[in-house]
Amino acid sequence: MMFCLRKTPNKMGFSLKLKNCTLLRVIAIKRFMIDNMSGIKAGRISLKTVVVSNILKVAEVVGLRKTLKYLNINFQQYANLRRKLNCSLSVSHLCKIKHPSQLLQKEVQTIKDYCLKPDYQFWPLCSLYHQMRRDRAVHICLSTFYKYISHLNLKRSRVFSRRKNHSVGIRAAAPFQILHADLTEFKTEDNKKAYIYLVQDNFSRTILTYQLSLERRASYTLQNLLKVKKEYLIPANINECTLLTDDGSENYGEAKKWMNACDRPIVNHLIAQTDVQYSNSMIEAANKQLKYRFLYHHKISDFSKLEDYLKKAIHDFNNRPHGVLDGLTPIEVLE
Repeated sequence: MMFCLRKTPNKMGFSLKLKNCTLLRVIAIKRFMIDNMSGIKAGRISLKTVVVSNILKVAEVVGLRKTLKYLNINFQQYANLRRKLNCSLSVSHLCKIKHPSQLLQKEVQTIKDYCLKPDYQFWPLCSLYHQMRRDRAVHICLSTFYKYISHLNLKRSRVFSRRKNHSVGIRAAAPFQILHADLTEFKTEDNKKAYIYLVQDNFSRTILTYQLSLERRASYTLQNLLKVKKEYLIPANINECTLLTDDGSENYGEAKKWMNACDRPIVNHLIAQTDVQYSNSMIEAANKQLKYRFLYHHKISDFSKLEDYLKKAIHDFNNRPHGVLDGLTPIEVLE
């Protein structure tokens, strides 16, 4: 009996002390809300977080209803305080009540443990996901796994890049200083092979002219060069230019004779990767874009249809913005 009498006052004293602390916390919350009323009304997250966290601590002792009564605020005002606050229990900072489809903390921790295991540190994330499935650790889809990896910032360790920095190709300082000529093949639906001859300006990347033929001859390259000279080089008063081609047969014969004899402008003919270390990659890239970004998207039945589509493809190439030209079109840079 003496033991009971001795313990009862201790319990009562502890309870009284707890209530006094709770009362002091209520007074502190009231004072804080009065001093920071403008910031709370303005929606400052840090202030609202302090108020809500302290209300929840008081509510653990006396309950939420009494806490709100002591603070002289209704439930709607309390709900406004809690609105748009980050949920500390959620990785994506979303309310678990409003968004119940989120992973449990145990599942999130499992993902962390697998990602941080030394045995798996060099595994790709896809392999890690399938290992978790094999171990029956979690039951989620791959997209959900990637989403939580992003939220948790669990990136795979990577070594420095061992790829060699490729040198920048040959570049002109002004239009018509360097020209590229090339030939590419295209097969129509009637199974006939057509040859597309192009001449491109290095500075602006504009396709200056083209020829389309069923034959592979140097005369078509010559026609392109004569047209470029008449329409571009002479009006621009170009006295000397460089022509870069590969070593294909279409760049010899009549075309080669004209290059050697031309004196206004002087044409310095260079064979890519033979006379210079550079490749003819700029015009080869243009060939690829014409086909993969335009021609291959259409059913081209025969040669006559190819003529129509090729004209549209080259117009599209010359008049669309290019990232390498800082959003300008080749025609705009040429002009």
